[in-house]
Amino acid sequence: MNTLPKFTTDYLHLVTGILLPIWKILPQQNSRVFRLQTSDGQKILGRVVNANDIKSVAEQLGLKDKLLSPQELVSLVLNEGYSQQLPGGVTLRRSFVANEPRIELVNAISLAERLLAVGCFTEIINWKKRLFIPVSDKAPAILAAVIEILG
Repeated sequence: MNTLPKFTTDYLHLVTGILLPIWKILPQQNSRVFRLQTSDGQKILGRVVNANDIKSVAEQLGLKDKLLSPQELVSLVLNEGYSQQLPGGVTLRRSFVANEPRIELVNAISLAERLLAVGCFTEIINWKKRLFIPVSDKAPAILAAVIEILG
């Protein structure tokens, strides 16, 4: 007999606070409001925002120049397929290689030597050299170093 796990982990992105004044700028395809309680007892009321809409919502709220933290970016990329434009025309995205998720840096191969020095690695796939950040607990620190190099 299969049993279900006692807990599961899911990632939600909520806009919280006074929502009524900004309701119309939030994506309209999902207007569901959640009432949550954290494991430490904090109660949160907010509206769900899909990972693909986070960037546009942030821009509409005047947060255009605010990058997500490296930890948040790694989590979004791996868990939700989020992609982020980084400085210098480099794109951070999730790719699958041999059915395993990877954190790829697209259009960064010209900086490969410097990025390898901070912990990235390259792999030749279909005769093309591609650049990746290792999927490990060091990924946020490596991503922070990458962002610093990119300026």
